Amino acid sequence: MEVDITNTDINKNTLYASMGVPEFWRFNGRVWRILQLVDGAYVECDRSPTFGIIEKTDLFRFLEVAFIDEVAAEIDFRQWVRGQIQCPVEKVRPA
Repeated sequence: MEVDITNTDINKNTLYASMGVPEFWRFNGRVWRILQLVDGAYVECDRSPTFGIIEKTDLFRFLEVAFIDEVAAEIDFRQWVRGQIQCPVEKVRPA
């Protein structure tokens, strides 16, 4: 996955597709797009294929933090995702 919050003249969609990046997020400061590589081209998705259990709005707040501090946003995001996917497993005892 690649997250792009920069503004450049490089066609990132073509660049990342040629490298086989399966998921690509583009954020221009206002609009956030989640793109998934399908048959060599990116298709916009409503939900991240990588983080399908997490709402786009939850992911968006981490992008906002990334404008201020990318490292802190990444650390917070990783911790938050771990908390979302961890669920207590009850051990079933034989009768």
